Amino acid sequence: MKNREIEKNLSLKIYVSPGRKGGGDGTKNSPYASVKDAQSAMKKAIAAGLCGDAGIVFTGGRYYLDETVFIGENDFDENHRIYYTSADGEDVCLVGGTPLTGWSDGDGDGIFDADISSTGNFYTLFCNGKRMKAARSSDMSGEGIKDKSHLQAVYEDSSAWFGEILKIKSISKDGIETHIKKCDWSGGISCICGAREFIKNAGDWAIEGNRVYFRPEDPEKINEYEVVAGKLDEIFTVCGKEGNPVRNVEISGFTLEMNAFGENLAAQARPANVLAEYSENINALVSFRNAENSAVTDCNLKYAGYVAVTLKGRVQKCLVKGNLIENPGYAGIFLIGENPGSLNYCSKNDTVSNNKIRNAGEFVTHGAGIYLINSGENLITHNDIDGVPRYGISMKGMRYGVFKDNGIEDVPFEEHWKYNQTTKNVISYNRISNTGIRSADGGGIEGWGMGRENVIDHNIICGAYRGKASFNWRGHSIFLDDAAHYVTVTNNIIYDETAPAVNAGIFIKSIGNYVVNNIFDVSFERNGAADIQPYICPAGESVFERNIIYSNCGGGLGKDGSLCDGNGDRIMLSFGDGANSSGTPSLKSLKSMNRNVYFNKKGAALIDLESRTVTFDEWKTAKENVCGYDCESVCEDPMFYCAEKRDYRLKDGSPALKLGIEPIDASRIGLTDEFLF
Repeated sequence: MKNREIEKNLSLKIYVSPGRKGGGDGTKNSPYASVKDAQSAMKKAIAAGLCGDAGIVFTGGRYYLDETVFIGENDFDENHRIYYTSADGEDVCLVGGTPLTGWSDGDGDGIFDADISSTGNFYTLFCNGKRMKAARSSDMSGEGIKDKSHLQAVYEDSSAWFGEILKIKSISKDGIETHIKKCDWSGGISCICGAREFIKNAGDWAIEGNRVYFRPEDPEKINEYEVVAGKLDEIFTVCGKEGNPVRNVEISGFTLEMNAFGENLAAQARPANVLAEYSENINALVSFRNAENSAVTDCNLKYAGYVAVTLKGRVQKCLVKGNLIENPGYAGIFLIGENPGSLNYCSKNDTVSNNKIRNAGEFVTHGAGIYLINSGENLITHNDIDGVPRYGISMKGMRYGVFKDNGIEDVPFEEHWKYNQTTKNVISYNRISNTGIRSADGGGIEGWGMGRENVIDHNIICGAYRGKASFNWRGHSIFLDDAAHYVTVTNNIIYDETAPAVNAGIFIKSIGNYVVNNIFDVSFERNGAADIQPYICPAGESVFERNIIYSNCGGGLGKDGSLCDGNGDRIMLSFGDGANSSGTPSLKSLKSMNRNVYFNKKGAALIDLESRTVTFDEWKTAKENVCGYDCESVCEDPMFYCAEKRDYRLKDGSPALKLGIEPIDASRIGLTDEFLF
């Protein structure tokens, strides 16, 4: 990557080269050998008074850390910024693991082993910078396993909402018991892993006793390989104390990779509707806890055991910007206050900007690019997210209907918002693609049980469901799930390129959703632009106006989302009450629906009324249309420049412009030129 050259602008530079032989004095020619020594020198400088920004500067190299770099209440300055950064023009990689050497293959079977008596237990192994898969088996009996101490049960099913990896407490022919009870929605066990007897394929590994066993791709090169045991829970931990948060600290310009995975990765939805994220799940390469006005910028974060960057608890006015995040086990970036049900609104006013996130959620089906749980008033902008098992960006809280299950009694609906602190977030100018890869449903941007007044504006979402073809449920590009109330959805461009695709561009099922001035290319969407289907939460007063709903794909769409022979007719909207217990019929759940442009280039534009399907012209006068929806809407070509090439600019004379639809500038969406990688 290009180097930001922070070093030259620092008034004080303290140099460190972790693990070098011999001591140093912190100068560039004689750096400290430990980060703690460099931090001690910085503390003294802070106490004496800084005259400008200062930094602990890491000289170029690849360093295997044996302990977390902890930045605490005495490691910052009130008036100047303290940087942890790489020397200008030098590559610095900090590894959260321990290299393993001394491999041997006594019996010549291609499975090598090494002594780990001084390394200790671990649950993730890397070879040449890539995560290896723990040896696994579909035989759940446990017979013939010599060492069962590292066994884990893997719950992963493309028809389940969550996935889990749970440490096994006992295993026999009678069944498997895990230390943590599985989630109600994780499906069955797909396999168990962690025994030497399971090793078959190249890359498989396991621990037995005080030795690790590994089958390399090329046995003759085993001593040339870099094999690393992931050991550190976190590489950087920025953590102040109550009343004294860490302030003005920035971590910038590193490659950070290969930290620990633990005994469990349990779902956030616990049995009996209890909602709680386990603290172990949000260990990160960089973690902020009790911090303000601090940042992680321009880092390459690779192969995190759980999360690349976590903002946990009282974290405010912090920045995650310009990072390349690759292959985290659970999520790319996680913002979480206290677990749902708390009244302590402490996570807020943070910015996540210009990050590129690839292949998040390697371990579990509910992985996401960015998670927000009980975190509000944040700006999530100009990120590029691609390749996740369930969500691009997810906003979570607690649905009112499960308050009592979580110990919250006698709260009137009108007062329940104070418990839902994922509120007033602005999610804007993000590009999100290829989500919903390994889950029962997916979504580009999703919300469930969060607070009010979240904004989804100027995003491009493509391929929001890439999973198994389903005859029923798949998900939505903008997935306003249960109790996603009062969400503003404006100026988004939504399309797909292949089938099976999502159920619809957006889900409208709650109170006061404002869906205005969006482009929905529904060429592959089963139910068109919107599923309007109230469910078990209060619903009504939503707005669907000045949107363009367009299709240019021939043929039909089967119930599983696949293309089939047909005349090219396409459903543009779908109303449904099949599971509605909200008290509001779908056809009365909108405050207004008008001044939209519908157009199907290859067939008729249809509206699904559940009991029957009607053409657009029939829709205007249908007996079901008791509210007079779409009275001023038209079915005309919106006159895009070239929808086939995803150029949705409007030509002069477009009927959309006459209806007050404003052009969407797609050139401003996605990563900015400041992105360095």
